[in-house]
Amino acid sequence: MTLTAIPPNDVATNSAEGPSDRGPRTRSGWLPAAYLTVPLLVLVCLFLVPMAILALISVGMGINGAESIWSVDAYTSLITDPLYLEIAKTTVIIATSAMLIQLVVGVPLAYVMAFKAGRFEIPLLLGLVVLDELNPVVRIYAWRMLLGRNGILNGALESLGIIDQPIDALLFNKAAVIVVLSTGWITYTIIPLYASMKAIDPRLFQAAQDLGAGWWTIARRILLPLAAPGIFIAILLVYIPLFTDFAAPSLVGGTSSYMLGQAVNDLILEQGDLARGSALSLMLLALSGVLAVIAFRLSRINRLET
Repeated sequence: MTLTAIPPNDVATNSAEGPSDRGPRTRSGWLPAAYLTVPLLVLVCLFLVPMAILALISVGMGINGAESIWSVDAYTSLITDPLYLEIAKTTVIIATSAMLIQLVVGVPLAYVMAFKAGRFEIPLLLGLVVLDELNPVVRIYAWRMLLGRNGILNGALESLGIIDQPIDALLFNKAAVIVVLSTGWITYTIIPLYASMKAIDPRLFQAAQDLGAGWWTIARRILLPLAAPGIFIAILLVYIPLFTDFAAPSLVGGTSSYMLGQAVNDLILEQGDLARGSALSLMLLALSGVLAVIAFRLSRINRLET
């Protein structure tokens, strides 16, 4: 075996190129951190700092020169007050009902758009997007015109001879709030479901049918588990904001549909009770975090056991 000597010039060249090659790689190591600096600063300034101020106000930090009295009375008064417990119960009922209605409507519609619509798929998707572009307050007032005592629905029923006098129960109750919230947020429910279902191979459904599976088995064992990430996103985008909505309950709800979002608005803007308003806001934020964790855990289910 013969050994070939490497010329000194080549050795010097290789040694000189080594550090220069490693230099750019070393410098590029901090680039991802540099790219993340601005978003992190924005997050800290626009989210974490306001949350910290809100937390300080909730425990008694003085505003505009007022004396600071540090206590957790704002939290204990909200938790022990039967009125706010009843408001929380009403909020859970309305928000859960609206979310379930949206899922019942959204899952089949997203399935049709993803697998059955054909050339109408894109027009349906664009229609949902355009529908959401309408101002939310305008949509709420449109529902008032539809469901009101002198509204379109009562007028149509009277003209058909079905009723003799207008039905007042169509508006200013829990049902009206649920309907308005369901229709107002349906776009944010359908689009994540649609995006999740588009990633499913339709041949899985055909294979299940060939093996004798019915539509309920296919939906339960294939469709819903694979669409779970879309359901998780829909819950984050829709179910959590439903707890803080105050426009729809204020405009189409009555005293029986008073929600926590309205309570925060009234505490801060009408009563000037910043401590309890901030405390209630933080409690809603904590509840949102719990719901997000639960939804995330459920979304990781890849298949359902029989």
